[in-house]
Amino acid sequence: MTAAPYEAEDIGMRSGRAAVAAVAALGVAAFVVVCVADGTDRPAGWVLALIALAAAIPVVLGLLLAWRRPDLMVGALLAAFSTVPLAEFAVHAWGATETTAHPWPGAHVAAVIDVSGWMWFFLPPAALAAVFPGGPVLSRRRRWLLFGWPVVLAAFAFGVALDPSTYQEGGGTVPGRAPAGVPEAVGTAIGLLALAGFAALVIGSAAAVVARYRHGDTRLRRQIRWLALSAFLLPLALLTTWFCYLLGARSAAQAVVVAGLLVAYFGMPVGTAVAVLRHDLYDIDRLLSRTVSYTVLTAALSVVFATVVFTAGLVLGRGSAPAVALATLCCAVVFGRIRRRIQAVVDRRFDRAGGQAVAEVAGFVDAVRDGRVAPEQIESALRASVGDPDLRVAYPLPNAEGGVFWLDGAGDRVPPPAEPSREIRSGGRMLAVVGSGRRTAVRPAMLAAVLREAHLPLELARSRIEVRSALAETEASRARLVRAGYEERRRLERDLHDGAQQRLVAVGLSLRLAQRQLAPGPAYAMLGDAVAALQEAVAELRRISQGVRPSGLDDGLPAALRTLVRASPVPIELRVTTDRVQDAVATTAYYVAAEAVANALKHAGSQRLLIEVSRDGRTLSVSVSDDGCGGASIVPGRGLGGLADRVSASGGTLHVLSQPGAGTTVKALLPCAS
Repeated sequence: MTAAPYEAEDIGMRSGRAAVAAVAALGVAAFVVVCVADGTDRPAGWVLALIALAAAIPVVLGLLLAWRRPDLMVGALLAAFSTVPLAEFAVHAWGATETTAHPWPGAHVAAVIDVSGWMWFFLPPAALAAVFPGGPVLSRRRRWLLFGWPVVLAAFAFGVALDPSTYQEGGGTVPGRAPAGVPEAVGTAIGLLALAGFAALVIGSAAAVVARYRHGDTRLRRQIRWLALSAFLLPLALLTTWFCYLLGARSAAQAVVVAGLLVAYFGMPVGTAVAVLRHDLYDIDRLLSRTVSYTVLTAALSVVFATVVFTAGLVLGRGSAPAVALATLCCAVVFGRIRRRIQAVVDRRFDRAGGQAVAEVAGFVDAVRDGRVAPEQIESALRASVGDPDLRVAYPLPNAEGGVFWLDGAGDRVPPPAEPSREIRSGGRMLAVVGSGRRTAVRPAMLAAVLREAHLPLELARSRIEVRSALAETEASRARLVRAGYEERRRLERDLHDGAQQRLVAVGLSLRLAQRQLAPGPAYAMLGDAVAALQEAVAELRRISQGVRPSGLDDGLPAALRTLVRASPVPIELRVTTDRVQDAVATTAYYVAAEAVANALKHAGSQRLLIEVSRDGRTLSVSVSDDGCGGASIVPGRGLGGLADRVSASGGTLHVLSQPGAGTTVKALLPCAS
């Protein structure tokens, strides 16, 4: 039961490759007819070689598509870009044998068909447009776009056969005369009806492409743009040809249609192959926009040149060199003035996404200048403008090892952007690296235009991130120094307690034992004085060690603060959190409380105090309030000034609120990790 889908898929692949092979075989057969025909206008050998080389290009592309995408019938249509011209050349060569000594069978019919053969050249482009890019997937109401071609071609050939102007007697090229007994109006009516059907098929194929484009996804739209670019000159050439015919310029019409068909017959196979196999090869929107703009510009300059030459020729004479020079000068002046305007107008129509993206970034730049948004938001602005959520902006900063580390707009460490990426430089210094997502990777030109507009916010963001990073490193370094100082003080306090103090106590005990072995006398008194001196030294060492670091902090900040409160001569209300904090933070908090209490007792005449220690997330708040005389302030180098320096060294801030007669509140905010 499960083998049926795979079997159908294999059949589809084989049919796609077989179709290409069949169309290519027909082209080879037609080329053989051209080579062996002995008509009077048989091409020279080098012309035949050039025809074979030109015909090989669509066939090779068709075979490539059949090999890579055998499920599509587009490969056969590409091969038809060679087979149809070769078939027309073969019919022409066959009909030309009518004037030779040994004409081929059916040479007269071939000569008549050759007159209507120009219409054949529009069959491959129109059929390709009708089924591109997924094969002959047409609705019932649009199948006439394929099946109508045999009817139109046959009707036009029949109308040409009935038209007297086709034959030499009527001024044509086919020997003989028109069929007798057929009114001339019949051939004309059939030919006009066939031309109307031809126009309907061409317009219907173009309409099918437009409808498929409107309802298609991003991939399909890019593929259709490649097809539109490759077939850009074909409808223009067709309209120009008909216009020339209306004006009676038959030779000009033939030259225009030949040029348009040559461009389409080589461009459409290449554009189709790129669209199916590598639709993301280049920024097709930009390429299409540039093609249209320079075509319009060329047409405008041609009109200017012709107008100036004609006008100046009326005054200076026809063929005047000054008239040509004046026309050239006018074209040069006009080119500089209208190129950007034409490009802007065309971009708004054909590269609307790129123009809108640049405009959105320009608006963001204006907002940065006005201070309404931060330049670090440039990544979000770029993502929104180009519609790529995977776009990343990373800023490289040097590290201590001589390398770089990467930060995003928020200042967080990120890995370097993956390829494809684009470096943004200023004055030889790399400001940032922009990593493209999947959507911007296929439109590098649009991304480049957007980044040129975003250069200012990128430079400002890099500078601000660099300053913040330097400040953060400075604070981290200061915090490390503070922690190292506290660790050194703790080690010193421990060494004093466990080393010098214990030895002095031991010496004092030894002297006291020795004293007890002596009778009262001078030696006894001297040992007593020595023991007393040792006791004073031990007490002094205890005071020194407590000044280095309060010993009560060994039991935690709440215990140390309760000891401080018990030693106060005035009532102190204590509200302290039980959360554990780092030793360095606890030491700073203790000194804030101790210094504020000492100042309140010594200078403010306070009768009641309140100590509050609370924690809010990553911040420890220490507040000491009194009911003293107030008027305190932070003076550098003095009590509160030194305390502010200690708090600042820990990465915190100290605030003093003190109105005369209204008491004082000293509050410190200290950072503490979770």
